[in-house]
Amino acid sequence: MSKITAAAARHLAVLVDAEDALTTARREEARAARTAERATLRAKDARAKVTEARKALRTAERAGKGLAVATRRLATRMERAARLEQDARTARHAARGARRDAATAARRVERIARRAALAATLSVERITTALGETSLTTPAPEDQLLDGADMPAVEDIETHAVRYAELDRQAKALSKAADAEKAWLRRLPNGQYGGVVITRTSGRSILDGAAIALDYTARGEVPPRKAARATFKSDATAALAALENADAAALILTA
Repeated sequence: MSKITAAAARHLAVLVDAEDALTTARREEARAARTAERATLRAKDARAKVTEARKALRTAERAGKGLAVATRRLATRMERAARLEQDARTARHAARGARRDAATAARRVERIARRAALAATLSVERITTALGETSLTTPAPEDQLLDGADMPAVEDIETHAVRYAELDRQAKALSKAADAEKAWLRRLPNGQYGGVVITRTSGRSILDGAAIALDYTARGEVPPRKAARATFKSDATAALAALENADAAALILTA
């Protein structure tokens, strides 16, 4: 198992545990919400009964009879209402805590899911690449090589290689400098600045290779691939060193 596949497997295992924790947290959230709702209704009903008991006490006071019974009833109902109100506050506090726990679990699942999706995409991309290498649809273009009769002299090869190395070095340096200047200019908003006009056009769209590979794989098919051209490299280190040594020797002789 490759490191990428192993990482994807670990992330998926952690994701399963996180999803189980989220399911448990949401169940607890729903249970706590129901409990808080029932406790709130009981407290509301108890407050209504306290109001009724107060009215009954005032009626007893006006009538001058049943005063002791009405007083005891009011005291009992007020005590029960206070207890139920405290229970309701406790239940609402627990429901808020359950909501926070569920939200935290949901954020954790989302965070782990993003990592798992990235790891799985990289793993699938590597697998589809390996499968696609076995059935390339288009052969890579080959360099037109010279035969023995047309081979140039070694001196000509070294001259061209040294010239290529120097031009390549200059091109890379100029490209790096151009990128730095472009990055500075990109900070400017669109508009005209003297003889300079800054504009922006919408970028073109490109095919999403990873999504295409995933789509083929989901259908049980191998995504088509074509071979890339062989990487060319010209190493003129030895020729450059010899040229520098020759220049140094010429300077010494001149001196």
